[in-house]
Amino acid sequence: MTPSTRVALVVLRCTVALLPRDLRARYLEQWEADVRGATDLGMSPLRLAAGTLGAAALIANADRKGTRTMQPIGPLALALRLLGGANARRHAAALAAVLALSLLTGVGLLIAR
Repeated sequence: MTPSTRVALVVLRCTVALLPRDLRARYLEQWEADVRGATDLGMSPLRLAAGTLGAAALIANADRKGTRTMQPIGPLALALRLLGGANARRHAAALAAVLALSLLTGVGLLIAR
């Protein structure tokens, strides 16, 4: 197995984590076979793994049937994943604000130097 195939498999495992739980095993098996056979077909395993990232995002979004709300991204999405419970949105918004503020402070310090 080539080093690029190993890296592609790691990327693939991270990508599959974005999918709903009931679909993960199916797509992991399918995409892993594709990545392992990519070099035989003259394709880059890393490019194939990167393509699965886009597919996983579309599949995960399409799985939410009937929801038309915009899904959070960035610090808010991270905070929602880390927190749970009844007041998850309120706590996540507070945590996202703190994370965004600390990020902006760091950027400001870099620019000031």
